[in-house]
Amino acid sequence: MSDTANSVNPGENRTPSGVPAGFFIYNASGNEEIRYADENVIALFGCDDIEDFRAHTGNSFRGMVHPEDLDKVESNILAQTFNSGKRHDYVRYRIITKQGTVRYMEDFGHLVRDHAGNPYFYVYIIDVEQEEYYNRNLNSFAEMEIFRENKKVDRLTGFLNMNAFYEKAQEMLLDSAVKGQFPSSIVVFDILGLREINRTMGREEGDARIIALAETIRTNMPQGSFIFRGHEAELIVVSSQCDDESLMVAVMSVVRSSKSNILFGIGSTSADIKYAPHHDHGTLLQALEEAQYDLKIKKLLNTDSSRSQSLTSLVRALEEVDSDTEEHVKRTQQMGIALGHKIGLSDAQLTSLQLLCLLHDIGKIAVPLEILNKPGKLTDEEWAILRLHPEKGYQIAMSSEELRPIAEMILHHHERWDGNGYPSKLAKDEIPVLSRIISIVDAYDAMVNDRAYRKAMLPGKAIQEIRDNAGTQFDPYIAVEFLNLLEENPSLAIGAKTGAGEVRVFERGDSKEIGSGSTTPVKYTSYMLDIDERIIDVDDYFEVLTGYSRGDVIGRMTQFDLVPPEERAYYIEQVQNQFAKSDIAYLRHPILRKDGKVISVICNGERYYDSSVKAFRSTIQMFAAD
Repeated sequence: MSDTANSVNPGENRTPSGVPAGFFIYNASGNEEIRYADENVIALFGCDDIEDFRAHTGNSFRGMVHPEDLDKVESNILAQTFNSGKRHDYVRYRIITKQGTVRYMEDFGHLVRDHAGNPYFYVYIIDVEQEEYYNRNLNSFAEMEIFRENKKVDRLTGFLNMNAFYEKAQEMLLDSAVKGQFPSSIVVFDILGLREINRTMGREEGDARIIALAETIRTNMPQGSFIFRGHEAELIVVSSQCDDESLMVAVMSVVRSSKSNILFGIGSTSADIKYAPHHDHGTLLQALEEAQYDLKIKKLLNTDSSRSQSLTSLVRALEEVDSDTEEHVKRTQQMGIALGHKIGLSDAQLTSLQLLCLLHDIGKIAVPLEILNKPGKLTDEEWAILRLHPEKGYQIAMSSEELRPIAEMILHHHERWDGNGYPSKLAKDEIPVLSRIISIVDAYDAMVNDRAYRKAMLPGKAIQEIRDNAGTQFDPYIAVEFLNLLEENPSLAIGAKTGAGEVRVFERGDSKEIGSGSTTPVKYTSYMLDIDERIIDVDDYFEVLTGYSRGDVIGRMTQFDLVPPEERAYYIEQVQNQFAKSDIAYLRHPILRKDGKVISVICNGERYYDSSVKAFRSTIQMFAAD
């Protein structure tokens, strides 16, 4: 083989240009130098020419193969050719393109020798899809072609499936590079409670509902939309033919026409997407992730969804330290969503805002009740501890995959426009927009409702406070829009005077009859564990809740001894999972009292290093949930 083979002669290429297949030749011994590669092989690797290809691969067959597949490939070739005495091999492996994309390949190599006896591999290589790559039952190219076409269509609905979606995403990305535009929106529809329908009524009923929803979508969504069958009941619509308002009209038409209880999520390629990582297919897949996150949070907020249980537990824990949480949330959600609509938030942002209104103060469950309990003025030290609640809330949110996207918004909901807020002293547009919104509506609701340490302000006075602090405490643009909203909707400006709950009053011990407008007493206790989960300190209320005295537990019992034996394995697993992600663990579980009675409790634990004793400690706050 002459050195002239190092240069590519397009006239020698026997594979049609542009197909994802071609051939190359490399040394079968020694340095495995690439001696020839046709233009299609060069294109498979995303390279511009033969020199670019040589540089990318290190001019070696080893450099063509994904590093994780190299041992497998070399052992397969050795077993099929040199060890067996045969002249052919067939292998599958991954490659990495110049752009960093992983592609799936299969090749058929034939061992040849030149006149001097030097061995070379003459290899035909073809691009295959991931599912095809791992399917070992496909033995011919004809079968592969049939498989490739059939697997793009969902047999139940007749819509294209997710394999076709990813292909369409790539086509649209390439199209957009030429046209300078992207498809504008993705809508994901889903049937609420489909698994329960399948379980109680049978899969035939579930399939019938999916088919009915598919037909409703086909009838009501804009002409020119692409419709795909996603996972389970998800049906995905990609539309670039209408504006946001027209799209929402079509979506609501689907919701009204559907015989099933359905939810939807919307993502846009033009939005400032913060939920999705970078994808090779560009913003279309990012928009899909935004839509799926929007849908996931709507399920979380929907009380008919099984996903809502975890959120309900968190809200109940917050209600234990702020009995007005439910009413406060309703008011802030009403004002916040109205304000979000007014300033033009996307559907996904509005959904996140609704969740943020519910959980922005979740960090208060980690603030000592001695501080939340205090009706009078707080000391500087107590204020410093109270101001940790955004950071505590951030840690709690970060421990949950579903809440993680709003964690930073929780962290920064007490920042100020002028940079004098906490905890990070962010200023102006550095503050997340949803944090700026909740800052205003939360402050206004606090002013027009009673507090433990003062009576509610009149709405006019609170409005003047917002106006006076626009541009210092509050985003001036959002503040003006909020004041316009109150002027247009006077009913929003009136407080319920039931207490917004920034600082609450609690009683320890057993519940007592209380008058209207007071805070419901809560049974709770605080205690401490060492690194081995041994109880090393308890407060005076530990015995009230558990029945165990200080002498019963200190140095004698662990946290696990409080849990019924049949629940311990699950309890330990859940606590370990949460502490693996954060220094805060939150769990609802049963405990076994000394008198043998099992009661339900909510525990919030924080693990930290105590420098005074040079050891790790955990503080636990336990609330009676019954």
